[in-house]
Amino acid sequence: MRIKPLSMILTLVLMTSSCSSLRGSLVTGSLIGGSLGGMGGVVFSPNKTSKAGNALVFGAIGAGIGALLGHYFYSSDPENRDLKQMLLDNDNERGRKREVPLFDFNPDLKNIKPDVSFKPVKKYEVPLEKLPKDLEGKVKKQFLLEYETEGKTIQYEGRTIEIAPFKAWEHVYE
Repeated sequence: MRIKPLSMILTLVLMTSSCSSLRGSLVTGSLIGGSLGGMGGVVFSPNKTSKAGNALVFGAIGAGIGALLGHYFYSSDPENRDLKQMLLDNDNERGRKREVPLFDFNPDLKNIKPDVSFKPVKKYEVPLEKLPKDLEGKVKKQFLLEYETEGKTIQYEGRTIEIAPFKAWEHVYE
């Protein structure tokens, strides 16, 4: 007779255990922990008069532990962490120029920070196929921006370094 309520509770726990937000994880963890703590307080109560009090106390303790476990499991999941960007941030919007490490391949030249200006050449839309009608306006479009630089000559510690003109590409969403 007691197997049926236990199987229903376990089914409910399994159905509600996957949450996609921190708030959902905390609420679900505290509900499950409070339910299990309250049931434990009733089941393991030494006498009938203290069942309600034990259910309340152990339910509150279980809810707190469940919320802590929900927070821990949410924050330890790699899908819920911010990932490092693969490309450099565009700091030009904030009024500063980002220094691109052009000479990191050679330790002698690592401290050189040439003033190279990028001039926009062309904007490519990615992908080349049109979006379906139901996705238009819902997703950002991807673009590749092509830049060109002019050649430059730098004097550094008695050395003359010639920087040939080169192209650079930036991947953006608009």
